[in-house]
Amino acid sequence: MNNDIKAVLWNIVGGIIVSALTALYIHLRSRLRCYHLQRLLGLRIRERTEVRITYGQLMLPTLKDPTGKTITHPYVKKPRRGQFPTTANAFSMEHAISECEVRASTYLTAMLASPRVFKPILISDTDTEDLLDSNFIALGGPGSNYKSADILLSPANIFIDMSFSGIALKSGEPLPSICNADIDYGVILRVRSPEFPDRSWIVCAGLGEWGTSGTAWFLANKWRELLCSVHPIACFLGICPIPDFLAVVKVTRYQDQSAQVVQLYRRSGASLKKVK
Repeated sequence: MNNDIKAVLWNIVGGIIVSALTALYIHLRSRLRCYHLQRLLGLRIRERTEVRITYGQLMLPTLKDPTGKTITHPYVKKPRRGQFPTTANAFSMEHAISECEVRASTYLTAMLASPRVFKPILISDTDTEDLLDSNFIALGGPGSNYKSADILLSPANIFIDMSFSGIALKSGEPLPSICNADIDYGVILRVRSPEFPDRSWIVCAGLGEWGTSGTAWFLANKWRELLCSVHPIACFLGICPIPDFLAVVKVTRYQDQSAQVVQLYRRSGASLKKVK
């Protein structure tokens, strides 16, 4: 075998080795990313873990026109630029979903679908009202989402009380929640189910719609930052579980990507520890 043939064969072998090492690196990087994401979300490491993204199902009360006739098609399309509103094309809808929860579910589905380990399922709160043995990410506050209300009322929630008027720690200490025309606030709450400790319950809820979608965007896109902030030592060691946590998020209206954590707490035994 002459030197030219040997050189060709070695090039082929070298190319195969480089391709194999590249594929292994990509696989290990993906698995490591998935592992750390599971730690933050509090999920068990197993294939095709189901996570139910739960939106608040809304309904429109029966409406009547001035003559007393029931309005069967109460919805109209928002006009395009330069056009005037019209009722010529009206639509009916049995159940509605908030636009902010559509945005939020899109962010979270993209986060969960990318590792190919999680199985995101979009479902309404009314369809999961009696379900406890599952992983949940509930979108919206307790007034609009039954699952959020259940999680906030759970004994596992030692963090906050939330209402339309604001949010406060269980101790009564108020949290940043004064909204205006430019600023909205929301929370990311993660707790373990007391009935099913292997399950994780998460709430992404805002006082306004941009608080809800902004918290979901932050969780989906800044989860590594959140992971390192909740418990820096556990994050660095890479093997310690991440405790339950609460993040208060500030969002500029109409700009989900402006979301930033302004206060952060984690569970320490039976009490809270302020991290930020």
